[in-house]
Amino acid sequence: MLAIVQLNQGTIIDAAISILNSYGLADMTMRRVAKQLEVAPGALYWHFKNKQELIGATARRILEPLLTQRGEEGVDKLDATTTCAQLRALMISHRDGAEVVSAALSDATLHDELETLIAASLPTQEGVGAFTLLHFVIGAVLAEQTQRQLKELTGGDDTLVSGDFEAFEERFLTGIRIIITGLDALGRIR
Repeated sequence: MLAIVQLNQGTIIDAAISILNSYGLADMTMRRVAKQLEVAPGALYWHFKNKQELIGATARRILEPLLTQRGEEGVDKLDATTTCAQLRALMISHRDGAEVVSAALSDATLHDELETLIAASLPTQEGVGAFTLLHFVIGAVLAEQTQRQLKELTGGDDTLVSGDFEAFEERFLTGIRIIITGLDALGRIR
C-alpha cells in the first residue's frame, strides 16, 4: 500500500535534499523530486514556480541554523571567523552544498541576508568585507567539495587530487584571517 505524503513546501524540500545528498545538484530536478514523492511533476509547481525557486528554498533550509540564530535574542554576536566557519560547515554537510547556495544567491534577498549576517560579525559592519568574505567562503567550499567528489570518483588517486583534505580547513581559516587583516590594514575595521 502506498503511503500518502502531505505535499507542501517542507516535504518537497525534504525530497530535494535527499536527492541532493544522494546524487548531487544536477540530479535534483523537478521531475526527480516529483517521482520520489510519487506525484506528477505539475503538482510541485503549486508550491514552487520553477527549479530556481526550489534551489533557493533548499539553500535556505541548508543555511537555516545560521539564518535563524541571527534573529534570536540573547545570542552573542559571533566573530567573522566563527560566522564564516559555520557557513562552511553547513554547506559542506550537503553534497553540492556550495553549488546550491551559490545558485541561490541570484535571489537578492538571500544574498543580502548573508552579507548582513557576515557584516554584523565584523567590528564596523563593513559591507565590502562582508561581500568579500561571503564569496571567498562559497568559492573555497565549492573547490573543497569538487576535490572531494573527484577523489570519490577516482577511488582516491592522489595524483589527481592535490592537497590533504584536513588542510582545507586550515587554509580556509587562513584565508579568512588574510581578508580580515587586509580590511584592518585598509582602515576598514577598527
